[in-house]
Amino acid sequence: MPLQLRATRLPLDQIDLDDDTFALTIPGTEENDPSLEASIARTDILQPPIVQEKGNSSYRVVAGRKRLRAVSASRTACDCLVLAANTGPANTLAVALEETCISRQPTALEKAIFLKKALQWLEEEEVAKRFLPLLGAKGEVYQLKRFLKILELEEPLLLAVHNGSLDDGVARDLGDVPFGDRMALFDLIDLLKLSVSNQKKLVSGCREMAKRHDTTIINVLDDQQLRAILAHEASNPPQKAGQLMAWLTSIRSPRLQEAEKEFRAFRGKLDLPKQVDLHHTQSFEKDTMTLEIEFANGEQLQKQWPALREIIEANSKE
Repeated sequence: MPLQLRATRLPLDQIDLDDDTFALTIPGTEENDPSLEASIARTDILQPPIVQEKGNSSYRVVAGRKRLRAVSASRTACDCLVLAANTGPANTLAVALEETCISRQPTALEKAIFLKKALQWLEEEEVAKRFLPLLGAKGEVYQLKRFLKILELEEPLLLAVHNGSLDDGVARDLGDVPFGDRMALFDLIDLLKLSVSNQKKLVSGCREMAKRHDTTIINVLDDQQLRAILAHEASNPPQKAGQLMAWLTSIRSPRLQEAEKEFRAFRGKLDLPKQVDLHHTQSFEKDTMTLEIEFANGEQLQKQWPALREIIEANSKE
């Protein structure tokens, strides 16, 4: 059955902006958006906020709280879509989600908040089956619990997930480590603005090293070389991130790091010209090496091939 919505102009003092029953954000974290205010000043509100009457000529916000805050600075009334008062809370919450999806994909945090609120009125199985497919996931309860796991994290991590600086998969992994270790890793991710791939490498690598040495991740990160990398004033965050990844590789695979160092030294002694490069096998699994030679064209290769072939055949006989 279609929802009942009517368009009307409402006094802003009748709309309770503090009622977050259907908000998909952390209470108190919404900030004013100057760009939104400027857009409204130029063209007015193009997508009316949605509200629902809650009695005594008072309305709660269903969707569009930022738009209402932005418009309240310059006027006393606003055109809104009013959802029928008898619309059930689960359906009203679904409207909040649909309104967000019209303009963009909800963040992982918004999805988690939505699902947690839906559980106030619906059973797990119904929430999973009805809403998870709308969020790009299978309608199964274990997927529901996977989304909700994010909400166990501290507020700084939740906000980082919301703004995209912390990958939601990495955030779930951080939830599996003790508080001190979690915050140490997050501080490093936040400080260096690590990419998603580097976030994953850092968390998995540090967890591996802590387990291998029966210690904490804080102790793994309390390394003199790492401290020197972070304290180096001449290096910018991307450079430090690269050095961090190199450091992580060195402590996870010291033999591999030493082999790489020896290979670079060997390659340097050969004084290869620009058109020639030398490669080792992946992870030095074999002692063989590959020499790569660049030719300007097929004619040049054909001209040089007899001499090269003689060298190759002689090498194969050794």
